[in-house]
Amino acid sequence: MSLLTYLRARSLKDGFGRGRRGWFAVGVVVWGARLLRRLAGRRPQNLSTETLKPGQSVTVSALEPGRSSKRRREGRRR
Repeated sequence: MSLLTYLRARSLKDGFGRGRRGWFAVGVVVWGARLLRRLAGRRPQNLSTETLKPGQSVTVSALEPGRSSKRRREGRRR
């Protein structure tokens, strides 16, 4: 069990359950940090959704980030 898991469990039991102020404060900090981390986290972005029929396939390709295809062609010539 990690330290943060222990603090979250203990703050729920003693801080919220039994009303101990010290553990309540620990719980506010630990649970608040977890909430902020979840809210600020990156979420995957859907670019397209399509339904495929039997026999169809999908090809996924990617370009180098930050370089256009023209720049890449020019870079190869040098």
